[in-house]
Amino acid sequence: MRPWAVWAIGAALVALAWGVVQITPSDDAATEPFAVPVAVGETALARAFEVSVTDPRLGTRATAGSWSAEGTWLVVDVTATARYDEMNALLLHAELMVDGVAYRASERPASIFRQPLAVGVPRSGSLAFELPAAAVDRTGSLTLGLSDDTRLDSLVEVPIDLGSLTRQADVELTPTGWATP
Repeated sequence: MRPWAVWAIGAALVALAWGVVQITPSDDAATEPFAVPVAVGETALARAFEVSVTDPRLGTRATAGSWSAEGTWLVVDVTATARYDEMNALLLHAELMVDGVAYRASERPASIFRQPLAVGVPRSGSLAFELPAAAVDRTGSLTLGLSDDTRLDSLVEVPIDLGSLTRQADVELTPTGWATP
């Protein structure tokens, strides 16, 4: 075989190997959640639940009944319903991602976080996120799911432009209850 042919075949094999490496999914890709993107105010249909996020608001103090706390708070209203089964139908995953940092919904105020959902009966309430002051000029992505372990499950993603929200002194959480259709 001629030397130029050997070099051409070798270069082609290296290029082919590089291509295979580029298209091969990562190890995490086999277990990533299935994203269900939705805008604020729209209803998302996930595998086992449906949910809508409305009225995002920023404030320097969050209140829920007799509870209150100072800080930088994002509060959103959520309405959620189980789709097929009420067993393990709890809103267990509620995170806000801002610049690659995850902020989990606060468990301090009474909220819809970790509350049971029913089939056909909407449950509504608020979620509160305590954020650093520097995060309020960014865009975040709120993710909601029925499990702390989101691998291979539906994960609703709601983008929220924090910089466009008007900052208020007090933001009140809506009490959790059964919504009327």
